[in-house]
Amino acid sequence: MWRKILNISSWVLLVAYLGVSLWFTEQRMKQLTFRHVTVTIADSLQSHFITPAEVTEALAQKGIRTTGNRLSDLNRDEVKNTVRTISGVKNALVYSTPDGTLFIEVSQRTPVMRYVAPFTSFYIDTEGKEMSLSSHYAARVLVITGAGDKKFLKDSLFQVVNAIRNEAFLDALIEEITVNPDHTLEILPRVGDQRIMFGDVSNYGWKLTKLKVFYEQGLPNVGWDRYSKIDLRFSNQVVARKWSNEQRMERDSLRATIDTTYIPKSKKVGKLLKNVKPLKKV
Repeated sequence: MWRKILNISSWVLLVAYLGVSLWFTEQRMKQLTFRHVTVTIADSLQSHFITPAEVTEALAQKGIRTTGNRLSDLNRDEVKNTVRTISGVKNALVYSTPDGTLFIEVSQRTPVMRYVAPFTSFYIDTEGKEMSLSSHYAARVLVITGAGDKKFLKDSLFQVVNAIRNEAFLDALIEEITVNPDHTLEILPRVGDQRIMFGDVSNYGWKLTKLKVFYEQGLPNVGWDRYSKIDLRFSNQVVARKWSNEQRMERDSLRATIDTTYIPKSKKVGKLLKNVKPLKKV
């Protein structure tokens, strides 16, 4: 009987002790003053859209004190929401430790394409949302030019770009997509001078498959620079047009003009060029 009462009393005292300890700890934490702020940017080795300085500056502009502020006076949701207003931020985690350090962990948004026009330029991220450019970092993504219909870019073209990104060969091959006013597409590859006529976005998966097969199995046998135009608009075939003699002459003349224009006029470069053999004409 007495042993049972002793056990119950021990448990009551233990629970009371824990309750009081937690209360004192909570009160002490409320009086805690932040001495340090540590901002961590996720994936900072791959992308540099955001810097810790931008995060602290955004908080300062909002009038949010971090260092020197008590834990009880800091609104973590306000800190989190302020950080998320920065263009390149996807999400933010805010927490503190008993030593007086406020931690802000930031995850970055990931762009998949960049639209470029004379008077505007922006990214579209992995969620299909518009994303502003960074003043100190440019992502190496697929470039989109031409008709800048944002709805088309975020909906239809977004699906095509994702299909390209998911295929390593095509992702390495395709450098730019031009959108025509009727929403048909032209593709510019990194290799060769071909224009690839893609047509509209219907059956884009099949068109990309045909393009991959043609580049992997067709062009290596005849030469990467054999055709001036590759047309994917027909259902079960790829139509390729060879360079005409006039087109070749015009292209080679343009290349020679560009090469001559960009040769630096220095004695060192001049000596080096004497030992360089001219490229054979295609």
